Amino acid sequence: MSSPLQTQLEEVFSVVFPDVSTSEFAGAAMGSLPAWDSLATLTLAAVIEESFGVQIAPDDLPALVSFSAIQQYLAGQTRAAA
Repeated sequence: MSSPLQTQLEEVFSVVFPDVSTSEFAGAAMGSLPAWDSLATLTLAAVIEESFGVQIAPDDLPALVSFSAIQQYLAGQTRAAA
């Protein structure tokens, strides 16, 4: 069963990567999706910030290289905000 965070992140990924099936998102990483380049990373960060109401520091961008890394990052952000 998906968590609300995972479901919301899947929605974000579907906006940025519309040609990728939802079932592929959990294993998605910068090297596994041809469309995931540096521009897609910036777009992904912008959509995440808007969708989740967080600010992603520029220094954090290099660590956000996979769906799971982003999910862990967001889980940490939501715990810090609580």
